[in-house]
Amino acid sequence: MQPLENKKIVRVKQDEAIEVDDTVAVEKRIKIYVNNEEVVSLSASPVQIKELVIGFLMTEDILKGDWCPEKIIIEENEKEINARVELEGHVSLNGKTITSGCMSSVSFLNDVKGSIDDDLKVSQNALFRLFKEFQEKSNLYRTTGCIHAAALADDREILFIAEDVGRHNAVDKVIGWALLNREGFRGKIMLVSGRISSEMALKAAKWRIPVIVSRTAPTSLAVELAQKANLTVIGFLRGSRFNIYSNPERVIL
Repeated sequence: MQPLENKKIVRVKQDEAIEVDDTVAVEKRIKIYVNNEEVVSLSASPVQIKELVIGFLMTEDILKGDWCPEKIIIEENEKEINARVELEGHVSLNGKTITSGCMSSVSFLNDVKGSIDDDLKVSQNALFRLFKEFQEKSNLYRTTGCIHAAALADDREILFIAEDVGRHNAVDKVIGWALLNREGFRGKIMLVSGRISSEMALKAAKWRIPVIVSRTAPTSLAVELAQKANLTVIGFLRGSRFNIYSNPERVIL
């Protein structure tokens, strides 16, 4: 499936209204089945589905048992996308089906477990360079204006970028890519386009990602959790400035 589609719209400018073609982001229902039982339903962009499924299920500790990420079956039709997982074990949802819209998130993480032990040092010049590249590669956002992006980088280059109608989905896709490709999280930086919420801080802390950066602000709870997890949170990175909200020792000024 394609992440974009054309629509006829009426564009109004001052007193003039004209019909034009416009590009909008596609949003699809993603249903995740485990052993043929639907357990989670997400709203997401219909790309990088396997990365989304793996990132979400592994980060949230939903699956309890043996399963093979490489054997997830993705089935697409015009209305929705079904992702099927075979598991030797059980699902930790108490028998409930969980649904998330694109403006909300499903998360079962509720606290930090352990502290991030990572001696990464990153210069401010590297942060500016990486975020500039991140914004340049956020193609769907530039086209539609309604897509969120996330990326995983080291202090030299961006390793992978994901875009989605849901900001948490984009983060899960990046994590899922790393797990699929056996890319470790030590010494890595998470770049995100939107606000840094508590859920994002918990996802980064879960995988011991030492630094998360955004062009907008974190929430108070995100900062509180980051301090507890020894996670460096950087916000309002724009032009030649940024704010460090927690653990500034990882940034070389």
